[in-house]
Amino acid sequence: MKKIIILAIALFIYGMTINAQSFKIIVNNANPVSSVSKADASAFFLKKKAKWANNAVVIPVDLSSKSSVRADFSEVIHKKSVSQVRAFWQQSVFAGKETPPQEMKDDNAVIDFVKANEGAIGYVSSSTATSGVKVLTLN
Repeated sequence: MKKIIILAIALFIYGMTINAQSFKIIVNNANPVSSVSKADASAFFLKKKAKWANNAVVIPVDLSSKSSVRADFSEVIHKKSVSQVRAFWQQSVFAGKETPPQEMKDDNAVIDFVKANEGAIGYVSSSTATSGVKVLTLN
């Protein structure tokens, strides 16, 4: 009986860590948006959707392709690995379409960029302090 309880607790904790996201999506404080769907977030970061509801231009910014937070973001939002997203951008650039979002070296650089650009959207580690920007609810 004791083993069953311990196993149940372990599975519960494991399930909680799987569902916990390692990132949060942020926008400039002037942006009236308070939530975003995974589909819209993906469309913004892949530049398939270029304007916010208020008609402001969307300016996505990514973390470095080596970032573990970016890996989680890519899997959850795009349902692709970072290398698959990079391949998407290589094809887009080769076809003369869009260029990928600017990459930032760390969370602080993403926050500074989003603060300075009204239409900006980025993501940072869930543990990063985000004063000066708005965290969106992901639905």
